[in-house]
Amino acid sequence: MKKTEDVYLVNVDASELIIKNPKILRVLMGAQYIKIDFGYIAPWMYDRGGWIRIAPYTHIQVHGSKKKYALKEAINIPLAPQQFEFESTEDWRVFSLLFESIPLKDCVIDIIEEEVPSLDDFNFYNIKLKNVTEMVLRG
Repeated sequence: MKKTEDVYLVNVDASELIIKNPKILRVLMGAQYIKIDFGYIAPWMYDRGGWIRIAPYTHIQVHGSKKKYALKEAINIPLAPQQFEFESTEDWRVFSLLFESIPLKDCVIDIIEEEVPSLDDFNFYNIKLKNVTEMVLRG
């Protein structure tokens, strides 16, 4: 019987994040990828809730390293220039981003959509990942 890869549910401290929408819901880490699940609520300021998308060159950077871990897959959110249009300000969306795997250890990461971001970009800084190998989901 083939052994499946261990995947770890990671404790995330994102309390210092300025961006509150989208919200990081969960982080899963394995030897092949890091998966970050987000929740997004359509903003009230747009008649129909606006739109969302993610740049295909979005990446993760671990503090203390210059290496960029590339986006491998976007689930339930289109890659730019495509975009998802909300129908109302009461809509919401859950989406996931899968990146190249990072070292399986406690660390601080940044999620970078744009190197020089605007207010509309999904950049997240100083995300503390703790107890990385504590909770195995499958193995």
